[in-house]
Amino acid sequence: MSKEEKLLTVDDVRELREEIALMHGSLAKDVLEHTPLIKQVVNRFVDKGLERGWLEKLLAPLAGSVMEDDEEILIAYVLEELDALLEVEDEDKNLTQTIRIIVGGTGIGKTSLAGKLAARYKYFLKKSHKVAFVNFDRQKVGAQEQLENYADAMEIPLVALGDFLEDEYDALFLDTSGSRGKDIEDLQNLMSLIQKNTNYALEVSLALSATSKEKDLQRLYKAFEHLNIKNFILTKLDETCDVSDLINFLIQKKKPVSYISTGQRIPEDLIVASKEYLLNQFMQEVY
Repeated sequence: MSKEEKLLTVDDVRELREEIALMHGSLAKDVLEHTPLIKQVVNRFVDKGLERGWLEKLLAPLAGSVMEDDEEILIAYVLEELDALLEVEDEDKNLTQTIRIIVGGTGIGKTSLAGKLAARYKYFLKKSHKVAFVNFDRQKVGAQEQLENYADAMEIPLVALGDFLEDEYDALFLDTSGSRGKDIEDLQNLMSLIQKNTNYALEVSLALSATSKEKDLQRLYKAFEHLNIKNFILTKLDETCDVSDLINFLIQKKKPVSYISTGQRIPEDLIVASKEYLLNQFMQEVY
């Protein structure tokens, strides 16, 4: 056999990995056939949207251990693994020259998020930040008026796109339109101009509704991922009791959640994200 014939191609390696993965998955499945309680726990989490193969490989090694016959421990074991996979972001309590751009689909609550964040940074942190709103939503009827109402009520300025350079802010909160191609292209051009002509740091937050199905979350992420998404902000947690699709999406994307919106009040219904909160929401439907 020649040296060339001995070399594995990329496709050969990929096929070998797939065969090994299938073998491990098959072994895990065979093990669980003889451990009914572990199999029951797997099925319970599968019903809540988690991937069966991942669960089987996670729990199969527990067969034959003292944990095999303790349902609470098995559930806690899965939740502990989820805790390790979820990512949250600490709040930056000392922003300087930062533009936070909130993107996402229509009707997801982006304008309200801008209001909540601006109020939080001006009034509710130890340091009172100099903040302002910037409107880039030219599609939603009433978007400008809604931001103007927030600005008046909170005594926070609403500045035009070309005017914020005339003054220096700690934080600007940019409201955007939905996920249509032209809107995203215009936003990308604006971000490029800001980066080239100012010292402001850009932070893109993708707003995700807890009521969305996983396929919709994946589609939304794909529409915006080229904008260098820094984190997620979750909305409408008060409108659903099933966050399984959201959890499944978050553990796949491995990007941090920064804030969670739990209602309409500004800014009270905005909390800093925590794994404990997300898992508590998930556990309500597991037990």
